Amino acid sequence: MARSCEAQRMSQPHQTRCFKEALVRVQHLFVEACGVTLTTADAAQMAGLDRQVCRVVLRTLIETGYLEQRPGGMFVRSSSASHEL
Repeated sequence: MARSCEAQRMSQPHQTRCFKEALVRVQHLFVEACGVTLTTADAAQMAGLDRQVCRVVLRTLIETGYLEQRPGGMFVRSSSASHEL
């Protein structure tokens, strides 16, 4: 799995690296189990993220076409999504 933000040595600001790491962590949840549907709370708990941060991550993954939001607030991987962002 991805190294922690503190362990990464990149030229990007710390917050940017952490957000990218959060994106990868949530994205990985949907790659691991094909067809999985998760709520914001489920994704936050499984990825070890604060719910507010997870909401932003999920919204970003919807905007990129990686996820779709179903009725009832469930998130599912888009059928056209590739493995990478």
